[in-house]
Amino acid sequence: MITSCHTCCTKAVGKGDAIEDPAPSSRRPGPDKAAVVTLPGSHPEKHSLERSRRTERLAAMGEMAANIAHDIRNPLGCIELFANSLEAALEEQPDLRVLADRISSGVKSIDAIITNLLLFIRPGDATRFECFDIYAVLDDALFFMEHLANRENSIDVSVEYTHRPLFIEGDLELMKQVCLNIILNAVQSMPDGGRLCIKTSRQAESRGNTPAWMELRISDTGKGIAPEQLPKIFDPFYTTKARGTGLGLSIVHTIVEKHGGYVDVESDLGRGTGFCIHLPLCSRQEENRYAAGATEAMEREAFA
Repeated sequence: MITSCHTCCTKAVGKGDAIEDPAPSSRRPGPDKAAVVTLPGSHPEKHSLERSRRTERLAAMGEMAANIAHDIRNPLGCIELFANSLEAALEEQPDLRVLADRISSGVKSIDAIITNLLLFIRPGDATRFECFDIYAVLDDALFFMEHLANRENSIDVSVEYTHRPLFIEGDLELMKQVCLNIILNAVQSMPDGGRLCIKTSRQAESRGNTPAWMELRISDTGKGIAPEQLPKIFDPFYTTKARGTGLGLSIVHTIVEKHGGYVDVESDLGRGTGFCIHLPLCSRQEENRYAAGATEAMEREAFA
């Protein structure tokens, strides 16, 4: 279960002891040192060629995967329909009904994989983006984390919010998927318990038309990732899990890039992993317009 969870600026969370950021800080990999990788899309001015090649590969894979997903879902719907009918017909035969239920469960698992695949291919339409506070996403993610940790293991959670609010322009549900995917990986990497640290920060205002940026850091004290595996973790279908699809972190990369941001990750094998998500913030004008709209909506609801 979660033993501690607070919002603070510099105060750590735990049983009275200071909790430092569990992710390693070294940026010079070597024997027993932290390995660091920055995604090809992280700094366009330095990695434009790699980013272009990666985009072309993913586009080709996406078109093929979309066709496959469509062809699979048609017969899958029929299987689910027949399995449900069979399950209802076997009301008085529990032994056989269990088998029908297993068929339905298998269909749902396949459908979930297809859903993740389509999310990776089509992460959302930018025309539906709106300005929202990133803390709305984090609050939901932490609520999910609390129930997950209660079932899985004992995890201490340190939450350090250094600036409120932080408005970004994007899709709230997609950003929630980003946070949940990373948090789920962190929980799974700590089967015997550990510490999860979530930090936010805001870069200083930039001059001119360049927007300010926010940084969201999610780190754990789990098993860590081997240096030779680290550059591959965002590749689609790459996984080290027995039952993994290899799409979770690919979806993270695709969604963050769709929002104009980038992801850095560093890991120290045996000590933990840290993901750092960088996202552009809304302009002051957009923030004020959003805040005014939210206030009007609350007033209308209060007088309704």
